[in-house]
Amino acid sequence: MSEALNHQSNLPLEGKPQRPIVELLALALPTIAQMASYTAMQFADTLQLAVGAGDVAATAAGLAGFMVFCVQGWCFGALMCVNTLVSQSVGAGKNADCGRYLWQGIWFGIIGGLVLVPTMIFVRPILEYMGHGPQLIADANTYYSIEVLALPVRLAGLALGQFMLGIGRPRITLFAAVIAVAVDVGLNFIFITGRYGFPAYGVAGAAWATNAAVCVEAGIIAGFAFGPKLRGVYQTMRAKLHGPSIKQLIRIGFPSGIQVVSEIAAWFVFMMWIMAMYGQATMAANNYMMQYMKVSFMPAFGLSGAVTALVGRYVGMGRLDLARRRAHLGFAVATTYMISCGLVFWFGRHHLIQLFSDDPEVVRIGAILLALAAVYQLVDALYIIYIGALRGVGDTAVPAWITAILCWSIVVGGGALVANRWPSFGPLGPWLMAVTYGVILGGILLIRFSRGNWKAIVTKDAPVQDPASPPADVELVAAQTT
Repeated sequence: MSEALNHQSNLPLEGKPQRPIVELLALALPTIAQMASYTAMQFADTLQLAVGAGDVAATAAGLAGFMVFCVQGWCFGALMCVNTLVSQSVGAGKNADCGRYLWQGIWFGIIGGLVLVPTMIFVRPILEYMGHGPQLIADANTYYSIEVLALPVRLAGLALGQFMLGIGRPRITLFAAVIAVAVDVGLNFIFITGRYGFPAYGVAGAAWATNAAVCVEAGIIAGFAFGPKLRGVYQTMRAKLHGPSIKQLIRIGFPSGIQVVSEIAAWFVFMMWIMAMYGQATMAANNYMMQYMKVSFMPAFGLSGAVTALVGRYVGMGRLDLARRRAHLGFAVATTYMISCGLVFWFGRHHLIQLFSDDPEVVRIGAILLALAAVYQLVDALYIIYIGALRGVGDTAVPAWITAILCWSIVVGGGALVANRWPSFGPLGPWLMAVTYGVILGGILLIRFSRGNWKAIVTKDAPVQDPASPPADVELVAAQTT
């Protein structure tokens, strides 16, 4: 057993010896593209709407897109754990179990997406309650009501993408992501302002373009996942529900979903309520700044997904030392990338905002917020990487509650307090509270992972063996720790 583990410890998911940094980047770079594809679509929608339809339409689409991401947050967080279960199964030599985990994720995504479609009826009342203008409310309601229709496909596609990362086939997700973004940009060009005989659909055109791109991306990944090559190795046609596996996905994924949705909801309140206290120009500036923030942190989330896959893989092999090293290596890479983004934000803050708007007040406020975003990059990498590392070992419950408590108390509570008690700080005040949140949360997660208290959790949540599966060549880490 020890010889088998030693032999496999230097092998990436594809099975060829590689240096640690090469192993990480070979998985991370396509993963980054896959995770960033939806962000790139949102960025394209906002930019093309800002140019073709104005600040109000662009702000409405940005807020509505954020609302869609918020309502799907619990499903999104849970489906990220498909990566955990599949990668641990691959590391343990149980390839035949991977297809079963894939399908539990697909069914979970489809059902969850269908349940969330009716949330479109709440958009207009929520925005009216928050006091937004009639045009912004109408545009946001239109965008949301269209985009939410694609949630079943989007969530099923997420399960497919996480499966590909878990088995070490990230180039497929890269290919699908590139094609999807190209489809979105191309259809935006036609539908937003009206070209080639089509009428100008505005925000509705941007939403339909995003939905088409999401379907294309999911379809491409599905074509590979169910193709003859992967179907035989990973049993990807095992479509029936499997009780123990779906329970395991929910047990691990439920806290992860809570973490995602609580944080997204808090940021939604921060953007829609606290930033709205400072007026429409601040709302627009904050929306444009957030587009750049997403461009920086969503690739970091892609790197976090690669860390989840590698940590899970080495956990499945019983190599907890290598799991820890890959997490720290991921943090070093993420920090380098995000500091680079911060420098771009700092030195190009005026020019970057001017790409969206020529309103002097919007540019002034946006430049201030981008300068603060540059500082935020320094602490964001801590949270993003180590939440992924903890997800890889199945430690999701405690980080979820810590994130929820800190986000709502500091970002929302602290931000609202500063906005009401010290309005002279302007939007800079609430954002200083957001930076404080990032520093505290990132430090807590780093300490939790470094102490290694998750070793016992690995044993409890190791992948479930299906009696129909062939014998494993390598036992799970549970066998190494009992």
